[in-house]
Amino acid sequence: MKPLPRAACPWAAMLAIGLMTLGTVADVQAERADRRQKVVITGLDFNGDAAQGTYRLRNNVVITQGTLRITADQADVKTRADEHFSAVLTAKPVCFRERTEKGDWAQGVADRVEYDSKDGVVELFGNAILFVGEDEIRANYIIYNTQSGTFEGRESKTRAGAGGTDATAGKGVTFILQPRESAAPASGPSADGKTSAKSAPVKQAQPPKRNEPAFSRCA
Repeated sequence: MKPLPRAACPWAAMLAIGLMTLGTVADVQAERADRRQKVVITGLDFNGDAAQGTYRLRNNVVITQGTLRITADQADVKTRADEHFSAVLTAKPVCFRERTEKGDWAQGVADRVEYDSKDGVVELFGNAILFVGEDEIRANYIIYNTQSGTFEGRESKTRAGAGGTDATAGKGVTFILQPRESAAPASGPSADGKTSAKSAPVKQAQPPKRNEPAFSRCA
């Protein structure tokens, strides 16, 4: 693949992909507004093949789309005819975050992350940790669907064996479910006869700081 000339700005190459995905799934968990935002990918070194729709970025790579943010040391991005893209990112660690429709945050780290914008699927490989709100899962492989809010952890993607590196193989899965606060009362007549409505979820402007060494490099 013939390298393209360096970007005009000497300190960063930027790839702005005008992708728009209007999700209609009723139980979408990631912020719906994110899917209507353009995707911006930045890095210090960049080359690509526009005809093939393949792009390679190195050093301080950042992918953003609304509240979605993925940071890595390097990324290989593939665009498709359906105006979606996929990316394979590596770092120690790759950092992922996106605000959910409930207003809290999904935050993850792993040695490698694969992301597909069409289905909003994030796959975390190696030393993977994922927080969804305050619930936590740790495994060698975690798959998280940002659109449905579902996630799964296991020893390997194929389930065929331990997989992963020697340092992470055989550790199984740890899932920590935090206690729920008592549910808010449903909307209905109050004591004074007036109808009260459920309050909208309070959206956290910034993701919480995680007291985890693996998250120390995550901005």
